[in-house]
Amino acid sequence: MNIDIKKFDEDFIELCYEKAENIMIVYDGGNKTLFYTYNDVFIYVKKFITLFEKRGMKRGDTVLSMLPNSPEAIICFFAAMVGGFNFAPLPCQASQREIENWMSLTDPKIFFRKTEKNEYAINPELEISCKCDGDMSWLPEMLDEVQLTNSANIYLLTSGTTGSPKAMVIDRDTLWTSGYTFVKYYSIDDSGVRFWNYLPMSYLGGLYNLALIPLCCGGSFLITEPFSGKTILNYWNTVKRYDVNALWFVPSIVQGLLKISKIVGDSYKNFYYEKIKISFLGTAPISKKDKEEFEAVFGMNLYENFALSETTFLTAEKREDIIHREQSSVGPFLPYIEYKLVPYETMDGINTLWVKTPFLFKGYLNKDGNMELELDEEGFFDTKDLGGINEDGQLVLAGRNRDIIKKGGLFVSLIEIENLVKSKMEVEDVAAVPIKHDFYGESYVLYVISKTIGEEKITTDSLRIWLLENLVAYKLPEAIELVQEFPKTLSGKVQKNKLVELYNTNR
Repeated sequence: MNIDIKKFDEDFIELCYEKAENIMIVYDGGNKTLFYTYNDVFIYVKKFITLFEKRGMKRGDTVLSMLPNSPEAIICFFAAMVGGFNFAPLPCQASQREIENWMSLTDPKIFFRKTEKNEYAINPELEISCKCDGDMSWLPEMLDEVQLTNSANIYLLTSGTTGSPKAMVIDRDTLWTSGYTFVKYYSIDDSGVRFWNYLPMSYLGGLYNLALIPLCCGGSFLITEPFSGKTILNYWNTVKRYDVNALWFVPSIVQGLLKISKIVGDSYKNFYYEKIKISFLGTAPISKKDKEEFEAVFGMNLYENFALSETTFLTAEKREDIIHREQSSVGPFLPYIEYKLVPYETMDGINTLWVKTPFLFKGYLNKDGNMELELDEEGFFDTKDLGGINEDGQLVLAGRNRDIIKKGGLFVSLIEIENLVKSKMEVEDVAAVPIKHDFYGESYVLYVISKTIGEEKITTDSLRIWLLENLVAYKLPEAIELVQEFPKTLSGKVQKNKLVELYNTNR
């Protein structure tokens, strides 16, 4: 399937003229709510570009942003993309070492950061401090016209497969066209669509899923701080208050809303039916059980998608695909994706997924300034994901290749273990964490969050007995640990590396 790559700068300017008086951004600043029309945002974009130029930046130079979720953060991103500047976001909690590594990789010419009182500038020559309160009065007077450019890049921090910092390089227009194609696939090009952007704007979730995709619809989005326990407690109040009608769930939100509904009930059921236009689910794995329970409780379909930052969307569910779900399925491939399954070492039935997509990233920029992009002789990219295709054409994931360990020469799928243990009623959540083993080479530790059933709670002894009855001996865990919660990223992924550190510390 041939895809014509669209130009973001041209489309953005056209959108801002066509929808000048429509709301693009709603900002919940805690004590105040601010609204920005398409025309307002376009004016501020031009002012940011003017600021870049006054600081001596040229097209192709890099903007580094450590701004928290705010209108300033997202408008700075739009300005870099419209103006033809590279954009290199970094979490605002990044350490000094991470900042220095990122600056050496991306070579920024300007650096935006929210600073507190008495906090020193990291690089006084480049750094601009923002209050991030939605007040743009500090920006200079704007240029009369915006000079259109061929393209720009987005740099995203990654460790790749080596553990050393790299910049994932994504082309601006390729990313924009991917979002536009996704929106057309779901037929949601509707100016009345409003998303809620509660994913960090230092990652694609906050920049692409919940900012660019709303623009592809010609719609709007609400900006709040990244989600937390407080977000879940006030979730439906916020959705209703700000007329949010398109939702992008992550597993942590799904599981949290289910817990709360069991405690306080559901007083918003009619609201879901009348107002919510579409609900997506992505960013991290989730069990079929959790998906189906959420859909039953809240009466809305969750359309799961599977994507990598390197490729954007690869699969996507629609209404007709839900009946074909199975454990770990993530929908059929999108019509423009080519794929092949390559057997994974000697594991029967387990394959590595390779894909070819018009929306592939440009490569990894390493500290030597070289761009790396490994493709096979047919032009396919190795996703490092394991899985297969079921008889209904659904991609069924078996995890990343690091989720398959070789224990004493025998393969063990940690995703298989997690799905098995999650099926037990007394288990709230589970993480199978790979560890090094002196005898087997590799093994794993099972971390479990239990839930109370009546007056019964699971114990490590009862779970071990149950595993003995349900697993072949070589698949048993090295240890079972009961915990209250898992360390997670802001997108809801379990940080297994921190659980490994916890295990090693407690040995």
